[in-house]
Amino acid sequence: MAVLVLAGIVVGPLLAWAVRPWVVWSTRPWPIAGFSAAGGAVSFAVGCRFATEPALAAWWWWAICSVALAWIDLSCHRLPRPWVIALAAGGIAVFAVHAITVSSPAALLRSVSAGVLVLAVGSLAYWVAPGGLGYGDITLLAAIALYTGWIGWRTVLVGIVASLLVLGLFAGLAWATTLRARTARIAAGPSLILGGWIAVLL
Repeated sequence: MAVLVLAGIVVGPLLAWAVRPWVVWSTRPWPIAGFSAAGGAVSFAVGCRFATEPALAAWWWWAICSVALAWIDLSCHRLPRPWVIALAAGGIAVFAVHAITVSSPAALLRSVSAGVLVLAVGSLAYWVAPGGLGYGDITLLAAIALYTGWIGWRTVLVGIVASLLVLGLFAGLAWATTLRARTARIAAGPSLILGGWIAVLL
């Protein structure tokens, strides 16, 4: 646990450097400290839940990418494709190694199937009824489904429902408190990520 938390803290400055193309002030002292604190906190949470699981590295990678994606989306309302791809690729890489070494191909197949299915359905909804979630949000949901799919189809469903409920709650609060006009954009990424983690941690 101590090693995992230390890794999260140490990776903080690296995250601050990596997100600077989208958050130009991320390499200032206070943002770097914030990244380190967030990295340590999410690493601790992951360690508490997944410390005994062989695929621990995948969950830690999702947690670290969650910090970066949430920070970027809150700062500039973007979910950069390289980060979403990195999130998905890191999880699949660890799960594939686990499936080969532990002989659990069913979980890997379910994980990939969940990601592809969520991407296909989300893309269809995006093109048929634009104006809701952005396409970056759809790809993020698909990447998260790769992780929730490793656990089971129920977790995938709970993750999607929880993500949309959390997003609706935060959007409603923002509008109700006049923090955002009803026509203003809401950063959906943090809510989608939180919903996915709720499903996994339940």
